[in-house]
Amino acid sequence: MPRKAPSLAERYRAHREAFELARKLGCTPKEAEEQIARRAARQQWQQGHDRLEALRNAPLRPPDQEPPPQPWWLRD
Repeated sequence: MPRKAPSLAERYRAHREAFELARKLGCTPKEAEEQIARRAARQQWQQGHDRLEALRNAPLRPPDQEPPPQPWWLRD
């Protein structure tokens, strides 16, 4: 599904954020935009990693649940 183009206000907000970060870091606004993109990518990766760790550390089956019935060819 294609993304919707950002509105003019969203573009101005992003530019202002990049400009303020550039002033703070002492670099160009383009470098600040790259830094913002790196931070967003890192945050997205961290969220995915946290979800994966939660799945890895989750119990396989609740202890009170019975195992599923075996197929007819494995029954005694």
